[in-house]
Amino acid sequence: MTNPVAGAWEQAVRLAFGFLFAAIGVLALAWAASNLRVVPPDARAAVLRLGAVTRIEGPGLLLAWPQPIEQVVLLPGSDRQIAQPVHRFDSAPVALVGQLPEFQVSPDARSNAAFLLTGETGIVHLQATLFYRIDDPRAYLLAAQHVPAALDRIFAASAVAVCAARGLDAILVTRPGSGGADAGNVSRESFRSDLVRETNRRLAALAAQGAGLGVRVSRVDVAAALPGGAKAAFDRVLQATQTADAAIADARTEATRTATTARQQRLRILADAEAQAAERRAEVTSATATMAGLAGQMQGSAGSAQRRVLYDARAGALLGRAREVNAVDPVGGSRLLLPGPGTSR
Repeated sequence: MTNPVAGAWEQAVRLAFGFLFAAIGVLALAWAASNLRVVPPDARAAVLRLGAVTRIEGPGLLLAWPQPIEQVVLLPGSDRQIAQPVHRFDSAPVALVGQLPEFQVSPDARSNAAFLLTGETGIVHLQATLFYRIDDPRAYLLAAQHVPAALDRIFAASAVAVCAARGLDAILVTRPGSGGADAGNVSRESFRSDLVRETNRRLAALAAQGAGLGVRVSRVDVAAALPGGAKAAFDRVLQATQTADAAIADARTEATRTATTARQQRLRILADAEAQAAERRAEVTSATATMAGLAGQMQGSAGSAQRRVLYDARAGALLGRAREVNAVDPVGGSRLLLPGPGTSR
């Protein structure tokens, strides 16, 4: 006959082991499916096997070996931009008494890291935010902890080089240019493009040396400002330039008005001269019409007699107007002096 107490203990042990095996099975299934996950549409998944990157998976369902065999790291997608403020240029503005807060240059050169020299030895303060994309996930995973600090230093070096190659007007609009507002916008956009190009060039140089960060800068937002005291001076220069431009514009308007008036007077004088000339030609033509008509008729002996009669008729009136007349015979050489009406007898 079996012992009832021993049978109860045996049954309890069997139930305990059964629950233990079931729990272990559930835990084993959960462990096996621990790396079964869904990658979001704006992300990528890097699968690391024993610390080495084995593959990069895109959005969708991902199945990998459970940890610690394989580890899944989610990364932003290739189209996603990551923003990072540049802390190397951080500098709080100093509020002076009775003035607006503005950036001040410190006597300690180490405190002026936020100020950069331009190509014309000017000083400008920059505040920048980088936007970058991950283009090499493998390199990014290796340098993930150092990417923010490295980007900060690389952009600072790029900004120093770009500002040194440009004038102050090409960085921020301090006075109106010849191209107006459009030229200022183009200049600022060119400055941002140069910063992006120089930063990416330095990143490519790091990648060529085998120390790439796996990122590429896509955009830079830059706010440039002048140090304290310089802004007032540039405002005065801007005001003087605007006053000079206004005076030049007024002078050009007055010169245009004077030139227009002169052209109108010239045209009027020419028109009057042409009208007077036409009138004089008409008078002369009318005065000589009789003589021109008679000239064609005075031919032969009859014409000679008519010329003699016409000369006798008009010579007296013509000679009466003269003060003195010298008549010389072309054949005999005798000379006859006839006193005019204005001479004494």
